Amino acid sequence: MKTHQLVAIATLGLVALMEPALIAEVQFTSPGFAPSKMDAQGRLIESWGALDLKIAGADAAESIEVKSIKLDDIIPAAQANSHHGTVCVTRTAYRAPVWPSGLDVLTVRLEETGGHAQSVPISLLLPAGARLGARTASVGGRAVVSLPADARAAQAKRDWGCLDDSTALPGWGRPAVACDPSFRNIRAGMGGVPIHYRFKVEPKAARTVVVGFCESHWETSGQRPMSCRVEGAAVQPLDCNAKWGQHQPGALQFMAKDENGDGELEVTILPAPGAPDRNPILNVIWIFPVEARLELAQIIAGQYNGLAERHVDVGGASDQSLYGGGELEFAVQLPAQGTRELQFLIATGGGSVPPPESTAWTPAKLRRAAAQVWREWQDAR
Repeated sequence: MKTHQLVAIATLGLVALMEPALIAEVQFTSPGFAPSKMDAQGRLIESWGALDLKIAGADAAESIEVKSIKLDDIIPAAQANSHHGTVCVTRTAYRAPVWPSGLDVLTVRLEETGGHAQSVPISLLLPAGARLGARTASVGGRAVVSLPADARAAQAKRDWGCLDDSTALPGWGRPAVACDPSFRNIRAGMGGVPIHYRFKVEPKAARTVVVGFCESHWETSGQRPMSCRVEGAAVQPLDCNAKWGQHQPGALQFMAKDENGDGELEVTILPAPGAPDRNPILNVIWIFPVEARLELAQIIAGQYNGLAERHVDVGGASDQSLYGGGELEFAVQLPAQGTRELQFLIATGGGSVPPPESTAWTPAKLRRAAAQVWREWQDAR
């Protein structure tokens, strides 16, 4: 290989062997950010672990070609191409300059070449211990992958658990009075993400649901108004400081029912419209039989925990995801001779992916931003 070719590779931050077909890995980044890389198997290697994609049930890829490319003639990117029977898969990743540490944008393009429409089962492989929410996957308590809107987990559900788009913050609560220890831990819906739990019950069953809160950040009322929704019961608005005061544990009671008959009770905490602080919080959930005779003061003190069918230390050590972690499976409907593209946003460094429901970042905006930053960087040199 000529000297000027080696210099070009070093300038782009690409790690390669002497022959392009034998590339071991490709690094890519945006100016000012630490790089990510795609390895020889097409996996994205991030600080939190590896992300891989498989075509479930299909023939193993004959080969995987990993190479460096430039998007829009300026954005350094990594690309992996593979063939699985009549399905061609192209994975392309680049860095978008989103504060504070950037986001990796992974586009997965599927092409059907055999002339027959098919349902293509996709497996997204994540590190052990990863937790799956409705639209994100989390590792170590932070959302690291934003999933396409049509990706729906196929894993078996647990009897109860949280859709892990919210963030567990153990030790955040600082109750000023004696109470159930669960008031020391919370989940927070960072950026307006709902805190959403589901509990298995008999179809159409009724339960008494109690949710507990302790506001340990804001000193005044009006900062974090929330909307508390339990299936089958009237919505209750809540401002913790207005109702109980800072560092004071409190609880709301609901007469719940599985209205839609799906065998699950849903508990959801959302920010109120126009809330200055859009991060809802939740400390504890109790599920009681409807015939239980209850007093909120004793529930808050933890004296009725033994009567509860479920006592959830929200954000604590015994909290759990509704789904098992490690792998997400979903199907993509691919027309004959047609294509589909899936977009994944991936956290880099110590950052998190933005909430899919509320972010203003679209794939087109991310790519324009990446191109603009590289042009400005080149012009400044």
